[in-house]
Amino acid sequence: MKHFLILIFTLLTALSAVAQSVSTEKKMVRIPAGIYTPFFKLPGTEPTPMPAFLMDETAVTNAEFLEFVKANPQWRRSKVSKLLADTNYLKYWKSDLEIGEKNKELYNSPVVYVSWFAAKAYAQWKGKRLPTVAEWEYAGTAPLVNSREGTLTSYILNWYSKPNPKVLPNIKSTYKNTFGLFDMHGLIWEWTFDFNSFIKSGDSRANTTDELQLFCASSTLYVNNKSDYASFLRFSYRGSLKGNFCIANLGFRCVKDLK
Repeated sequence: MKHFLILIFTLLTALSAVAQSVSTEKKMVRIPAGIYTPFFKLPGTEPTPMPAFLMDETAVTNAEFLEFVKANPQWRRSKVSKLLADTNYLKYWKSDLEIGEKNKELYNSPVVYVSWFAAKAYAQWKGKRLPTVAEWEYAGTAPLVNSREGTLTSYILNWYSKPNPKVLPNIKSTYKNTFGLFDMHGLIWEWTFDFNSFIKSGDSRANTTDELQLFCASSTLYVNNKSDYASFLRFSYRGSLKGNFCIANLGFRCVKDLK
């Protein structure tokens, strides 16, 4: 009888450990179909139909990314190739597999200091992908819900004017938009799949004309809304990035195609 009870206790303990190790699948929001109007009005950037797709309700958190590096040793801080992530990669974590007790407030905050390559690998591991610029902009321009900030543009510019907080707040700490997405602005910047190409016909890094239109005053002649300063800043920021950059306020969320 004693041996039987010990066996039952052992089995229950093992089952409990397994249950605790299984994470809850991240909620995704259905983004309805519509028409996407690109910020730049250049050849090949006309308004286009945007099919419906799924997008993560929030940015990927430190706790979620920790699961990824545990399952994929090549993406641990001490093992990742410097071609895929610079020396800042996850630098605020205690170690390869520990976020750290001093960072306990960050477990449910967006993971930052992650490269585009790492974000892309995480998305693939989850059976998802990174959003395109068009998808991210389309989803991110949905109006605010119950915000005192007024317009979305004023909210974004107010956020841009503030320095990075010493402790990054948790997800769902800013606002929700009418699509049901949290923190599209106001918490972190987010990687997109085609971050360094702002027009369909070519890569802005290889096209000096495009760079001139993007970064010089003449760019106002090629945009649909000359007063949308927030978009100017976003596209300029994306154009300054490289795939292995790991930055203090740059994270990501994933999308998935609807079958």
